[in-house]
Amino acid sequence: MAKKLFLEEEHINLGAKFFDFAGWLMPLQYSSIVEEHLSVRTHLGIFDISHMGRILVKGNSAKDFLQHITTNDINKLFPGKAQYSLILNYSGTIMDDIIVFMLNHDEFLLVVNAINTEKVLNWLKQNNTLNLEISDLTKETILLAIQGPKSEETLEKYLKINLSEIKYYHFIKSPFGNTELLISRTGYTGEDGFEILADLKTGKKIFLDLVYKENITPCGLGARDTLRIEMGYPLYGHEIDENTTPWEANLAWVVKLNKGDFIGKKALIEKKDKKTKYLNGFIMVENGIPRVGYEVYLKEEKIGYITSGTFSPILKLGIGMLYTYIDIQNEVFIKIRERYLRAKIEKPPFIKNTSLKKGEDKNVS
Repeated sequence: MAKKLFLEEEHINLGAKFFDFAGWLMPLQYSSIVEEHLSVRTHLGIFDISHMGRILVKGNSAKDFLQHITTNDINKLFPGKAQYSLILNYSGTIMDDIIVFMLNHDEFLLVVNAINTEKVLNWLKQNNTLNLEISDLTKETILLAIQGPKSEETLEKYLKINLSEIKYYHFIKSPFGNTELLISRTGYTGEDGFEILADLKTGKKIFLDLVYKENITPCGLGARDTLRIEMGYPLYGHEIDENTTPWEANLAWVVKLNKGDFIGKKALIEKKDKKTKYLNGFIMVENGIPRVGYEVYLKEEKIGYITSGTFSPILKLGIGMLYTYIDIQNEVFIKIRERYLRAKIEKPPFIKNTSLKKGEDKNVS
């Protein structure tokens, strides 16, 4: 049976259509995916992303522990800074992609993919030889994402605090009533925005206030998916999984080989020049909507498959990401309903003029 969000009743009242995602019953859409997508790109949208795992790692050696567990360099963090990173298995392939928040020098919050929460939690505990406190906060908290060009202005008005000084991939702890919020300038849409972590009661109040009093458009995972595809952001189970190395997934920038030893490093070095597949973005040249699993051809030869595909509400054409077994840089053909339609290889993001300042979407190391 799928897990239910704490705010499920509120989503039902808003007219949400639900589907099973990563073991959770999640809102797919409220009005329409296109309307919600455009609202985020032009104004504002709010997502309940409480299905994402929240794991607290606490103890004197927490920093050293995470330096050994993750691929990025934890030493670049300080209290109030977040970092995109990977957790690898011993084979050097991707167990999960995560965000690490340094709360203080001996306390870190990991936000992990919903489908991997239990797996990552068990992995952390299995490798915990330093007597650290490792706890799952997922069911005790609500995680909301407020995304779009008007996010800072609207949240400042509602929260009555200055958010302009929070840089991308940084966060603050802020009093709210009798409790405290963790507010980070992060997101998965390519637009400026914030993510708010709160206890259950407070998170519910904030969600209802923002939807009904501030008139922020509620958005489901349908729009979240089309928004991230326009930016070329990877999704676990699509572009990355335990059959994929960071080299193959174009995530070498988040692997710091010079930081010292970490789980998977040895295998990863051995596989650096042994790619078995190549990840690229593409834009349809001929009319057609690409979908996950569609085959990719070069002339009559099948050379790969689509990992993510959609119709871009902004570009008004099909876009996506694909893996090929050979390094290809020009045109390919996508097999869509027995037709072979031309597509052009293009490096994401496909949408350039978002409300994120230039370069911010890469400033996550």
